Amino acid sequence: MSEGEQADRPGSRQTLLSLLTRAGDFVVPGFAAGAVDRPVSRLVVLDELEPPASQGDLLVAVGVDPHTEEAVALVRRAGEAGVAGVLFRPVETGSGNEALAGAAAEAGTAVLYRSRWTDWPTVIGILHAGLSVEPEPRIAGVPLGDLPGLAKTIALQVGGSVTIEDMAFNVLAYSPVGQDVDWVRIWTILGQKPPASRRDDMRNAGFDRDLLRSDKVLYRKAQGEAPERLIVLVRAGGIPLGSIWVAAEGNRPLDTPANREALRAAARAAAAHLLHDRARREGQDQLLLEAVRVLLDGQGSAELLAARTGLPMAQRCAVLSVGAGSGGPQDVQARGRLVEAAFRHCAGRGEVSVVVPSGRGVLVLLGGLAKDPAQAREQVRLLAKSLAGELARQLELRVRVGIGEVQERLDGAPDSRRTADLALGGLLFGRKPQDFARVEEVADAVALLHFADALRAAGQLPVETPVTRLLTSTRKGDVPLVETLDAFLDQPGEKAKAAKALGVPGATFAYRLDHTVVRESGIDLDDADARLLARLQLLLLRRAAADEG
Repeated sequence: MSEGEQADRPGSRQTLLSLLTRAGDFVVPGFAAGAVDRPVSRLVVLDELEPPASQGDLLVAVGVDPHTEEAVALVRRAGEAGVAGVLFRPVETGSGNEALAGAAAEAGTAVLYRSRWTDWPTVIGILHAGLSVEPEPRIAGVPLGDLPGLAKTIALQVGGSVTIEDMAFNVLAYSPVGQDVDWVRIWTILGQKPPASRRDDMRNAGFDRDLLRSDKVLYRKAQGEAPERLIVLVRAGGIPLGSIWVAAEGNRPLDTPANREALRAAARAAAAHLLHDRARREGQDQLLLEAVRVLLDGQGSAELLAARTGLPMAQRCAVLSVGAGSGGPQDVQARGRLVEAAFRHCAGRGEVSVVVPSGRGVLVLLGGLAKDPAQAREQVRLLAKSLAGELARQLELRVRVGIGEVQERLDGAPDSRRTADLALGGLLFGRKPQDFARVEEVADAVALLHFADALRAAGQLPVETPVTRLLTSTRKGDVPLVETLDAFLDQPGEKAKAAKALGVPGATFAYRLDHTVVRESGIDLDDADARLLARLQLLLLRRAAADEG
């Protein structure tokens, strides 16, 4: 068992319960709840080639199916070694395992499960960070998760006005406002983050970079009416969680050794609170997103989603399917930017909406639409138009939006999602310069896409064709033979238009087509069946290119 993923043993041992409290919804308790009072000192990832876990360890059983005899045997061995708990991959809701439960009870070892919405690197990082947090006696009286109480306690100890922010500078909590309050603090609290001009000044001065790199208390001198400030980064196990800002009040000196030490201690104490708050908020967000995804997949409860989100159950709704760039797979950061930009745009327009990631971008579920069907459709169309334009400007990518059909009630959202996805597929596959459309507006492209998928499922052709010969031609690297044929078939009998589409002189295009393409492929351009076959194969090539993104 590898100790490559383990926390240093803290000075004061903590229990499995305190660690799980900090991890929040990232970890789901399974069996042997009585074992949560056992002390935990390190995190160990299962590796059969390494020494076994020992007393006080939390064992992460990556790759072990909790429904197998292997899992039962592992829990029994863990109990014999005094392991506090074993963490398995997620299980289906309601699935039972009497053998595993019996082994856990007999061994006195807790069985835990990773939440479905997270992954191993994330949950291991959260647990590692939780183990690295040590209690701070001076702030021991603040209940875990009480960020306003924490801010108030820090303000009393340091003697200033406190705001606690996450890594995006969103305000999580602040101490009560006194009489000596500066404009930066006022606008930060009202806007839930520092004013844009203030953030720009800090970024340009390199303050963001300095804060992220430093373990020390930083100092910002007074600027105009804004008083001096002390700032410290809060981190746990190497994970930055947020920051604490203290502004001077009245004539009391702020930048003193005692205040710096008090703020350092506050940052150590705040790590547990911010870790718990992050786990709680991310868990709630992911549970909400999962409820939306399940509904849009046609398997969830519209009533439950309405209760969680405030989307009106009995009013019209629609879904927009949004894709950026080629619509292919995106990395996590790119998709995160798309989700955030779409959410901010919809919220800025006052739309009742929920935005969730999807395979090709994001899905926007709109509720509370106009009672009149025509007005509701126009409302959705205008949002799709503005969304495509604004997101393209922000992301510097072409953005296309498939518009789903308006439904009478929220439980019709799956049908709207289906037509929105079809419309987006048509936009991405088609060659028209449209950036937003309903499915009937791109019906030809949707039908061609359907045919292309059916042809591809039929498998490889049993004979060589003109297009396959072009693809394997040794000359294809010299001149765009396939593109030349494709352009000509797009403009049958119109070599001048085809040449213009490729941006080459007409004479060059004609020679390339009549001599090189025809000679290399053997295609008979006067044969209607040959042209149809070539068109179908070129269609499949375009579909494959779209899949690759």
